[in-house]
Amino acid sequence: MRILKKVETVVERITRYSAYIAAAALIFNMLLIVAYIVSRVFGSAIIGTEEYVSFAQVIVISIAFGYTHFNRGLVHVGFFMKKLPGKGSYIAWLLDNWISAAVCILWAYQSFVRYPFVKQASTMLNIVHKPFYLVMTIGISIYALSQLFEAIKCTVGLFNKDLCQEIQDDYPA
Repeated sequence: MRILKKVETVVERITRYSAYIAAAALIFNMLLIVAYIVSRVFGSAIIGTEEYVSFAQVIVISIAFGYTHFNRGLVHVGFFMKKLPGKGSYIAWLLDNWISAAVCILWAYQSFVRYPFVKQASTMLNIVHKPFYLVMTIGISIYALSQLFEAIKCTVGLFNKDLCQEIQDDYPA
């Protein structure tokens, strides 16, 4: 149980620091849009603002995904689990977490494998997509790590009554 808390601390720190990066990208986005609007008022717009905003959004969305999952910010479609009797709902939740973790790990792996083949660039400013694809891959990997931790926690909860109750209290309604 102590090792689970240590792993939880590590995952929490990784997701928190990734959220800081996403917040910085979001602030950059906001400042860029304000600068764009002000520049249009004075007659000349900032060229390529749409591309900068799009790439910053890639950072915001992909990097913040793991943090959002770890802090229960994502919607869980598990309404039928409350209907299953006794341990049945917990088993369904456990299977759901392991399937989700497997899909996320496969998603991260495929992103990593395809990374060397990324050759595209943006049309207006010719910004290379490769660094943003790497950021997306890192974000997906952080999300997969968060999902895997949740699956392991549910598995440990099978053998620990207190943890099992804590997880069941967190079930979506």
